[in-house]
Amino acid sequence: MAERSIVDIGNYLQRFGLRVGENPAFGGVGGGHSVTGYHPKGLAIDVTDWRPDIAPAYVGGKPIPWKQRTGELSWRAKQLGLFNEALGPGDPGHDTHVHLALEGKKYITDPQLEWLATGRYKTPDGKLTDVMPTLTQPVSSENPGSVSEQGSDTFLSSYVKDMLKENLLSSIFSPKSSDNTLELISEMMQYAPKSPLTNPLMT
Repeated sequence: MAERSIVDIGNYLQRFGLRVGENPAFGGVGGGHSVTGYHPKGLAIDVTDWRPDIAPAYVGGKPIPWKQRTGELSWRAKQLGLFNEALGPGDPGHDTHVHLALEGKKYITDPQLEWLATGRYKTPDGKLTDVMPTLTQPVSSENPGSVSEQGSDTFLSSYVKDMLKENLLSSIFSPKSSDNTLELISEMMQYAPKSPLTNPLMT
């Protein structure tokens, strides 16, 4: 896993036969782009795949038209949720290519990039899958707003712990009958093994 820039991503995509342009690192930036946009700053690439109806870059793939491949590439880029901008067929002005923009760097794995490029990647046990790979990523130094799965889990654990404590205390000290307090405690504790907390009621 590594922090990657838009140029790193472009270099990776080229390994699968995709053409990358409209960036200073890939032959320069042509006219028609906003002077304040991502392209002149070197933070965007345009990706094309105008090859004939060849099989995708994974073994056993069926030949599909380039327009379909381009649309699928755009869809995968949007599904990853890693880019500041991901535009393609269906978006105004992007019927023939996929526009990807990324400020700074983000943690992106090889399986994610392979899935982006081909729609497939190999799992650790060597099986080919089309399921989007996920990522447990630390907060990027250049994208401090990014949230890691680990950080999300920590937040969720804290939230669940606070919620359970609040529900338990209100049940114990409420003026209504407390006959079901032990039942409530037992019911809440059944969720403890499913969370990273060993005891969600302890501080």
